[in-house]
Amino acid sequence: MLFSKTWLALAGLALGLTGPHVQAKEPLLYTLDASTVLPGDGYSWGFAALEPKGPHLFVARRENGLSVFDVDQQKLLKTLDNSTGANAVAFVPERNRAYVANMDGTLGIVALDRLQVLQRLKLDSGNLNNLVYDASRDRLIVTSGRRGDHSTLYLIDAKTDRLTDAVDVPAQKLDGPVILENGHFIVPMRDEDKVAVLSGAKLEQQQFWTFKGCSKPSALAVDESRQRLFVACRGNNPTLVIADLATGKAFSTLPIGRAVNALAYDRMKDQLLVPSGADASLAIIQRDNQSQYHLLGTVGTRPWAHNMVLDAQRGQAYLFTADFTQPASSREQPKPDPVFHPDTFTVLTFKSQ
Repeated sequence: MLFSKTWLALAGLALGLTGPHVQAKEPLLYTLDASTVLPGDGYSWGFAALEPKGPHLFVARRENGLSVFDVDQQKLLKTLDNSTGANAVAFVPERNRAYVANMDGTLGIVALDRLQVLQRLKLDSGNLNNLVYDASRDRLIVTSGRRGDHSTLYLIDAKTDRLTDAVDVPAQKLDGPVILENGHFIVPMRDEDKVAVLSGAKLEQQQFWTFKGCSKPSALAVDESRQRLFVACRGNNPTLVIADLATGKAFSTLPIGRAVNALAYDRMKDQLLVPSGADASLAIIQRDNQSQYHLLGTVGTRPWAHNMVLDAQRGQAYLFTADFTQPASSREQPKPDPVFHPDTFTVLTFKSQ
């Protein structure tokens, strides 16, 4: 017996098959592979980084210290003693070291083989925001937190773990920096609507780039092979700027989610990952054969999942969030901070499809 195409379509609708069947043909891009809760009652967290030679994700959880998470076993290995206030981490595996920017203005120096904090070097009276390892000069560059009319960069000799210099930058706040293979240090100056490019033995060579339509630059990523700089701008019209890494000339822009705090470039897939905790989303942007960038799609994540680490070798992205209560606004507090629930901090593992 033959059935008409109309009857088959109606039957599909009645069984609820047509819509999902069509959607299933669409690329999924990334799917949630694991969701692991870590203990702790802190009210905020910072950045994380993946150890270069192992499956260990170091998560700077501020009040809860520096947690070491095994991404293969999906379990917490250890929270380091004397690591309270951890805000960001960088590695120098050749010297068996990890370095931690702390909220109290100290730099934690960690022995990687023992997962032990050896000392906390006092750098600043206030919090330290971030840090990177400059392999070209075998040094750490550490950024201070929000200041009045300037921020400070601290230069640490990785051979001796000693402070060698401090450099002021005309910025109220420096967001997450990137370091190039040639030692050029690039950092967003959010409140000044600029991106700083610094180089030289004492970072004395300084350029300040602005991009049309880019308000509140807050996160960076680079594709050094194609000399591309990606800048997330979190102003009233959130925008991604794609610019020349050597000159700062903008090539194109794309709309992105709100309040982007991190970017990651995947060399293997030639993709850019853009998480938005405000929109609970992860946007995937692809470069095509004509060197144009376009949005492949957006994956749903969770609210407050704004910091991210890309693990390109495993085809995974790690995001962090926690359950929360958002207090109502009032005259005294028009924009109250969320209250994060104890023992709900979660490592979200998204796997590439």
